[in-house]
Amino acid sequence: MSSTAQQVKVGFYTQNIYELDPESNTYYMDFYVWFKWKGEIDPTEKLEFMNGVEDWGVTMANAYEEPKQLSDSSYYQLIRVEGRFRENFEFEQYPLDKQKLGVVIENSVHAIDELVYLADTSSGFADDLSIPGWEFEKYDMSNLYHTYYTNFGDTDTKTSTYSALRFELVVSRPVNYFFWKLLLPLIIVLISSWGALLLDPIRVDSRIFLPITALLTAVFLQQSYSVGLPAVSYLVLIDKIYVLGYMLIIADIMETIYTAGILQDGNHEAVNRIKKIDRAFMIVKLCFVIIGFIFLMIL
Repeated sequence: MSSTAQQVKVGFYTQNIYELDPESNTYYMDFYVWFKWKGEIDPTEKLEFMNGVEDWGVTMANAYEEPKQLSDSSYYQLIRVEGRFRENFEFEQYPLDKQKLGVVIENSVHAIDELVYLADTSSGFADDLSIPGWEFEKYDMSNLYHTYYTNFGDTDTKTSTYSALRFELVVSRPVNYFFWKLLLPLIIVLISSWGALLLDPIRVDSRIFLPITALLTAVFLQQSYSVGLPAVSYLVLIDKIYVLGYMLIIADIMETIYTAGILQDGNHEAVNRIKKIDRAFMIVKLCFVIIGFIFLMIL
């Protein structure tokens, strides 16, 4: 950074965020941004939002027709901005994921040797700011440097580096959403599958029917929550939990088929043997569930 570069203090204050769409990785943000500087360069001119989606749809309203001069001889301008922005959301921990909703600004004309952004610590967001289904954790600001490895066809210029500033809000999904809407239905399905092992071994049809029905139900449950997610190439946390559930249900199916082969015309010794196998199998499965769930949560 050049010592002669004009320093510009920049602050953000978010008023509203709406239409947060994880599938398209976009959201609308309504916020104030202010600039305070000393020097001849007006940083509000040639201002770019680097993660904006629809530049034509971004509305900007200056508080002052001309930058206001403060008592310390610095200049000040306040702008209200509303527009659609984009982030590359990460869903590995869905539905316990945290997302960053940010805005990145950069000047399209003045390189880092001419203009540098500095974060104003008086930034923040409105007390009543809320997004249905999300909780706010904190906000953060960071200085960035963006180098363009091209002269954009202008042979009189070289590769340039520009100062940029990022403001972001960190949001997360409530744990209640994970437990009551996603995990609890799967637990009920697993319990119904395990119920097959509590039936009398001579009820072979019912013992096999219950885990098969549970397997089909689990498939439909997984499809229902996948609708609101983009087509990612990796397994998210809830996918891994469902894989664990599938393994348990398939194990139930295999166990009931195996014990059906042991049963011979209701032979008393065979029935007692199957009951012992069922009890041992349930204990092993319970240990597997506990260890597997803990492993997935800390992975």
